[in-house]
Amino acid sequence: MTNAIDVNALTKSFGSFTAVHNVNMTVKKGEYMGLLGPNGAGKSTMLKVITGMLSPTSGSTSVNGIDCRDHRRAMETVGCVIETPECYPNFTPTEVLSYVGKLRGITGPGLNARIREVLDEVRMWEWRDKPIGKFSKGMKQRVTLAQALMPDPDILILDEPTSGLDPRGMVEVREILKGLKRDNRSLLVSTHMLNEVSEVCNSVTVIRRGQVILSDNVKELLRKNTGNVTLEVYVRNSITQEFMDALRRFDNVVAAERTDENSFTARFSGNDDREGIVELVKRHDLKLFSLNQKGSDLESLYLSLTGEEDKDDIR
Repeated sequence: MTNAIDVNALTKSFGSFTAVHNVNMTVKKGEYMGLLGPNGAGKSTMLKVITGMLSPTSGSTSVNGIDCRDHRRAMETVGCVIETPECYPNFTPTEVLSYVGKLRGITGPGLNARIREVLDEVRMWEWRDKPIGKFSKGMKQRVTLAQALMPDPDILILDEPTSGLDPRGMVEVREILKGLKRDNRSLLVSTHMLNEVSEVCNSVTVIRRGQVILSDNVKELLRKNTGNVTLEVYVRNSITQEFMDALRRFDNVVAAERTDENSFTARFSGNDDREGIVELVKRHDLKLFSLNQKGSDLESLYLSLTGEEDKDDIR
């Protein structure tokens, strides 16, 4: 089967500066790939070459088996948002999407139907006839995402889609991205937000100073490269000693302690067993209030791979 995206020995230089050096990467059909790296790692340059905005110095990129230098054919089934595009402030979402749809060859009754469908997907139908200039940054970002979705693409390429958004806006965009998953739709999203990768993507390629330093399935990566995982759990009623004894009998629980009457922590060797904990809570007639992972294993792994000097560029 042809891959969604292939990057082969890609190098891109600007004069004496090499932004991307001999990069190989594959995004399979149906895969959600996170391109993770600190600011200046070369992520945007890679995406610009893939989408035909820049020509490679050497190497090649292809989409659905089509060389990206054949820009028109390669981008037929691709929707993309690179860096931070701006919409005309006096236009409404309906007007912008009508324009984009016609550029993509969508006409007649099908155009209005597709506009409605896309604005529903990005949760902007309510504001379809409002001037974009009055929108918040998060709302504007959703309109640009809607533009990328207009041709119902098989592949989405997004460059830091939550950059500059407040926490609420970040959550909204991530939820939209998760809701876009369907059979054989692929996503390549660049980010320096670690939780964005863990929440949205099923695989990750880590890039630093223009070079790939690791690429793997997110869950498998964490399983192979992290140590203990600690969960902090709160319930609405009192935790019994019988419950704690049962918890400590879990195969991969290395430590468990009650922190107060209504909460406990469980430390696991390797992957945590959240489903098992939820089931145990139910069996003991406890009412679950919250379950949280303490710290970020992906962040610890990232810092171990990229070095402490990149710490200020990730969160």
